[in-house]
Amino acid sequence: MTRRAWRWLWDGLFALLALIFMLPLIWTLIGSFRKAGELRMEPWGMPEALAPTNYLAAWEGKIGLYLLNSTVVTIISVAIIIALSAPAAYAFARLRFSGGQLAFGFILTGLLIPAHAVLIPLYQLNAALGVGDYLAVIGPYVAFGLPLSVLLLRAYFAEIPRELMEAAIIDGAGHLRILWSIFMPVSRPAIATVAIFQAAWIWNELPFAMVFIAQEANYTIPVGLLSFQGEHIADWGAILAGVVIAVIPLMILYLLFQKHIVRGLTAGAVK
Repeated sequence: MTRRAWRWLWDGLFALLALIFMLPLIWTLIGSFRKAGELRMEPWGMPEALAPTNYLAAWEGKIGLYLLNSTVVTIISVAIIIALSAPAAYAFARLRFSGGQLAFGFILTGLLIPAHAVLIPLYQLNAALGVGDYLAVIGPYVAFGLPLSVLLLRAYFAEIPRELMEAAIIDGAGHLRILWSIFMPVSRPAIATVAIFQAAWIWNELPFAMVFIAQEANYTIPVGLLSFQGEHIADWGAILAGVVIAVIPLMILYLLFQKHIVRGLTAGAVK
C-alpha cells in the first residue's frame, strides 16, 4: 500500500472510533426529543415528532437550580485546587529543600487512593463536625484533586526558563511575586488543563454529592437527575434532556480551552 492509502486507512479508522465514542451522546440527544412511550417501546428508533416538552419537564424539575448548584461547587472547588496546587508545584519544581522529593512522593500517593474508599469515614467525620452540603463535598473534591494538579503544574513549571526566575530575583522579587507575576501567566495552558480536568470530575461526581448533600435545594446535577426517577417509573425523556443540559457547559468549556489542554498535557514530555 502507498503512503497515501495508509493515511486514508488510519483516518478512516480514527473517524470510526470517534463515531463509536460519539454514539452515546448522539443517542442521548435524539432520545431527549422523544416521548417516554417511544423510548420504552423502541429505544434505538428515531423520534416520530420532536418533543421539546422533555426540556420543559426537566426545567420544571428544577434542573436550573441543580445547574446553578453544580456551577457554584465546581467553581469554588477548582479555584481552591489551583490556589493550593500552584504554590506547591512551584516549590517542588524550583526550590531545593530537605525532604522535597519525599513530600512530593507523599502527595502523589493520593492518586493511588480510590476517592470513594473513604466515603464512610468522611461521612462519619462530617457528621461529628456538623458539616454538610456544600462544605462537605468541597473538602473531598479539593483533597482528591490536588495530587494530579500538583503533578501537572510541576511538570510545566519545570520547563519555564530559569533565567526568568533569576532576573526577577535580581530585581528583588520574592517567591510569591515570581509565582504570581511570572509563572502563573506563562502557565495558562497547564492551569487550563488542571481546571478542565478537575471541573469535569467535580461536575459529574455522584457518590460524594449523593451522600453528603442532604437538602434538595443544594443538589448538584448528578443528584438532581436522580429525582426524575421514581420507585416504579422513570421519566426517561426528562432525564435525557437533563443530561444534555448538563453536558453543554463542559463541552463549551472544553472547546474554548482545547488548545491550552493539548499544550498543558504535553509539557515536560520532551526535554
